[in-house]
Amino acid sequence: MREDEIIEKLQRLGLTKYESLAYITLLKLGPSKATDVTKESGIPHTRVYDVLSSLHRKGFVDVMQGTPRLYKPVNPEVVLEKIKEDLIEDIEVLKRAFLDLYREAHGEELPEIWTIQGFENTVERAEHIIRTAKYEVLINTPFEFLKLLQSEIKNRKDVIFVIISNFGEEIPEWLRQDNIILAKSGGAPWLMASWIIGDVNYALFFGALPRDRRREKFYSFWAKSPRIIQNYMHWFYTIYFDNSEVIKPLNYNGLSKPLSLVNIRTLITVLKFAGLPRKAEIVGRYIDTKEPVNLEGKIVDYEYTPLTANITFRYNGSELKVGGIGSYFEDVEGEKFILLD
Repeated sequence: MREDEIIEKLQRLGLTKYESLAYITLLKLGPSKATDVTKESGIPHTRVYDVLSSLHRKGFVDVMQGTPRLYKPVNPEVVLEKIKEDLIEDIEVLKRAFLDLYREAHGEELPEIWTIQGFENTVERAEHIIRTAKYEVLINTPFEFLKLLQSEIKNRKDVIFVIISNFGEEIPEWLRQDNIILAKSGGAPWLMASWIIGDVNYALFFGALPRDRRREKFYSFWAKSPRIIQNYMHWFYTIYFDNSEVIKPLNYNGLSKPLSLVNIRTLITVLKFAGLPRKAEIVGRYIDTKEPVNLEGKIVDYEYTPLTANITFRYNGSELKVGGIGSYFEDVEGEKFILLD
């Protein structure tokens, strides 16, 4: 590497041009007097002592006391490793600080949306969503793609699945689990897009499946943002599920309790099979005051339209309207719904 390139990289690490020249010179000469550094590097005599003192403070140079005073370069591996550790620590601190700033201003994590290239990569992301979901998975996709997720779906009996597809006459055995709701697409809507959504953590979206072998040219979209994914969930139900025919209901009595959900429309869909009233716990916040709440009571009613989804929750002798994330007409914004019986 040329010397000017080394100087440029040292400057990116925080050294000045003169400091970079002085350190390189000491590596060439070994322990040296300031006057020797001046002669070899061309650094003005009036500046060299300040430059060497600054390098000492930054950990690049050791000072050997005596007459004359000598300056010794610190081993490059030692000094650069220390810079690397400090830089990584500073980056991590900044990442946390930036995320905290965004969270304070917007009330959620920083949204993340990526483009995924390659059909196999898309399948892997869909499998990841199913593996990592804690409460619910929503899937709208052609059966051709759904079959690729068979193994992951069979392994998850501890989350609620709501699956929409162009099913045939027979329901496969691996889709007969108690925790699965199946709906047969009403027609064209399922062709418009595929969605695989896990809780409010991850969502995968893509269009038509590849029809040829050029699967590396296939693109999908991966999102991580609770409020964005809440919108996706809304579309999932109002565009697709509500226009499809339920062909396999949830076996609510066969599920382990308590049962936790994070989407208000999934909750109401489950309640349609479970019946009312239902003992439940609501985790969220009051909409007016933003105060966090944890309420235990009974769900006694629900409202479900393309524009509105909420439950009536009886708590301490009064009734509260509870909606999902982003609610503003109701009394409580629910972030987690726990069915207790």
